Amino acid sequence: MKHILLFLASYVLGVATYGQGYSLSCYIKAAKQYSPLLYDYRNQLQIEQAELRRLKALYTRSRLELNGDYLFVPVLTKGGGQTSFQWNAQDATDYYGYDLGESSGHLHAGATWTQPFLGHSSYKVAQEQSRINMDMARNHIRLEENQLERAVTEQYLLCLLDQTQIAFADSIDALLKRQTSLVRQLA
Repeated sequence: MKHILLFLASYVLGVATYGQGYSLSCYIKAAKQYSPLLYDYRNQLQIEQAELRRLKALYTRSRLELNGDYLFVPVLTKGGGQTSFQWNAQDATDYYGYDLGESSGHLHAGATWTQPFLGHSSYKVAQEQSRINMDMARNHIRLEENQLERAVTEQYLLCLLDQTQIAFADSIDALLKRQTSLVRQLA
């Protein structure tokens, strides 16, 4: 029985002192590193920077766009006792497929060059809005870091208080056991 109690007491003591190798700053650093809300705010900063680059390209840079299409009328022609597939059979007389008089194939290709003339003023407005959004995100980051520090510090202090209370209760228990053994010896 004494061996079991000794084992349990050493186990509880080991568990109670196991987590005490870390300081408060270590816990705060881990909370800031693994906070999903801080991660989201940092991602919002990166998104805002990418959006600013996109808007700069949209409002200040020229753009070249190429487009085109090709329409063809595939038909199955019968000629010389054989049926064959033709992409655009304009001279076919015996065929299966679309009416050649109704739809014929064509090719269309084009290029469009766009140069924004008044885009700089719009870009300046978008740049100012982006700066405000990034400042807001940075403020949210600082606020969340302060709230994390406060919460982690409160939890750390509560754990230290619990540890102190456990140590106090253990010392009272040891004192009572000592006094009980003294009373038994005197009786």
